[in-house]
Amino acid sequence: MNRERIEMYTPILQQYGLKPFRVDDYGKVKKIHTNAGLFALKEITNAREMAAIQQSYIFYGKQSVPLYLSKQGFPFVSYGRHYYLMPWISSDERKEKREHVRSFFRDLAYLHQKSLKQIDINEEEIRNYYENKKREWERQRAFLQSYVEKCENAWYMSPFQLQCCTYFHETMQAYWFAETELEKWYEKMKETKKWRIAWIHGKARLSHYIEMENDNRYFFSWERASWNSPLFDVIIALRYHMRTFPPIGDEWVEGMEEYGKTLPMLEEEWSFLFSHLAQPHFLYRCIYEYEMKRQNRKSEREYVSELQRRYFTMKNMEYVVMRLVQRKEAEEAKSTPDETPPQ
Repeated sequence: MNRERIEMYTPILQQYGLKPFRVDDYGKVKKIHTNAGLFALKEITNAREMAAIQQSYIFYGKQSVPLYLSKQGFPFVSYGRHYYLMPWISSDERKEKREHVRSFFRDLAYLHQKSLKQIDINEEEIRNYYENKKREWERQRAFLQSYVEKCENAWYMSPFQLQCCTYFHETMQAYWFAETELEKWYEKMKETKKWRIAWIHGKARLSHYIEMENDNRYFFSWERASWNSPLFDVIIALRYHMRTFPPIGDEWVEGMEEYGKTLPMLEEEWSFLFSHLAQPHFLYRCIYEYEMKRQNRKSEREYVSELQRRYFTMKNMEYVVMRLVQRKEAEEAKSTPDETPPQ
């Protein structure tokens, strides 16, 4: 098998002047053992990804894992498909997770700050986003309400249906909070008609961030980078890392505090962040699939386990959001002058 891989990637690596003697498969990334050391070779799916990587290195070259140039002086090579080559970097595993998370958010904010710019948004764009998002969440709530009523009227509920009914009240509370925060965002945006965007990573997570023993820190895998609100990097990162069993540590709340110190967030940005973190679309999707698109290859037990995992994700997210809300309110209380008259 390894011989076949070596033969497959030899023409690609020859363009870098490298001779492979072993290739380890990590999905789209291949760990290449060569006469000149270890390298990471990654495949690019399309031209948009290539453009995203190029633009990312223009903005954040010093904060990104360096790319090697081919013998022709190009950062990408072609052999049926397109590829780029990086050093194979092993992280400093001695790093404590709490500090690693804090460092991740601090450096993510620093990246966003470098390319941050404010744009004007007309009221129609604001209203369209608000109304579309509100309709989407209302449709999800209506489906869940109807499904739970159907379950409660059944003579016998399946284990999955019983779990749905158990989680229903908390799920509706999450939607209510998300819609309340979305309303706050909408009202504030109608006043300012301003929005901040940056060149964002697009798939920010700890596995795409590495800290070296020499304290150098890098982001990599920029294929989904684009201009958007920096909040989307934060949302994507938190959604990904909340998919674990509770309880979660306070490092995620502390990480967000580090982010806010480096790139202070505006009032409307806090509301946008809270609304999109709180809304439990992932739980809705699981229930929708069970009811409308159930597949025989997944058993009842598997569906119950999946629903439980998504419920835990919702509760983890709830913990982080509520802690952030509490800390934000505490900071606002400190900055508000005490107008109580002296006794």
